Order: sequence, then C-alpha cells, then structure tokens
Amino acid sequence: MRYVPDQQGKIWDVGAAGAVVYEGRVLLVRKTYGAAKGMWGLPGGFAQHDELLDEAALREVLEETGLRAEVLALIAVRSRYEAEGGAVFVIFRMHPLEGELHPDGVEIDAVRYFSAEEIRAMSEREIFPLTRSAALTALSAAPGLEAADLTPSSSGFVYRAFMARDG
Repeated sequence: MRYVPDQQGKIWDVGAAGAVVYEGRVLLVRKTYGAAKGMWGLPGGFAQHDELLDEAALREVLEETGLRAEVLALIAVRSRYEAEGGAVFVIFRMHPLEGELHPDGVEIDAVRYFSAEEIRAMSEREIFPLTRSAALTALSAAPGLEAADLTPSSSGFVYRAFMARDG
C-alpha cells in the first residue's frame, strides 16, 4: 500500500473468488467461521502480494475444494469502504479441470454444486446477496470479460488484463 497523507492508517484489502461451473451447476462452499459461518459462498479469499487476482482465485478454489480449474472470464467486481479502509473483490467464472471435491476441513466444512433453482430458493441466512447474484451470473449466458492477449510490458511489471470481447 502506498502512503497517501489524508488516508493514513487505512487499508485496502484485495480478494478473489471462483465461480466454478460444471454441467449447469455452480460450486459453493460452506464457511466455518465469522459472520459467514454456516453460509454457502464461492471459494475465495485474500490475494497474496505476489500473485495476480486470477491466480489468487485459482489457488483459493484448489485449497478450499480440491479442484484445479481454469479461468474463463471475469464476471463481477465488488468494492466497499468503511471507516478503517476498503476492499475490492473480483469473481471469475471457471471450469473444473481435475481433482476430487473435498472441503479443506478448516475454513470449509462442505462443498457441492448447486443449480440456479436451488440458489434462488436459499434464504439470506444461507447465502449472501452478492454470492447469489454472482453464482446466478456465472450460470447465465452473460459473457463477462476475458483475458486479453497483451504484449508483455517493458517495465518488468507482471500483469494481466481482462477486457470485453471484440465483436
């Protein structure tokens, strides 16, 4: 984080999640801690300082569910702020590649695929509105943003951009 004089002491968190879609269903995990305890959500968490956001989402999906996946598109960005700082959270549509579903047993106690109908039927004590919306978006025909094929930067920075499809 860079020092900004009028923002001293404030922190911005950055996180990412994966909406893994397989056979018309989206993968959700049940959380074991905090305000989300017992609720279903997308596998995800904080990005580490040495990874891109899509890499963070892939890592979180693997750690929390046992699945290796591939990113198909960026489908949601959520930002929020409060007195202590703010947060940015991005959600990627993914497709599973390999692995067997199993919860990590620490942060997650259950993992399973849900249909759109099952997601719509869940109460607000079972699923947060952002999760519901993102999961339904992942199951929809909405294209999202795809990774752009860009020439590497001569600056030495590592980056990846997601942009609207041409045409």
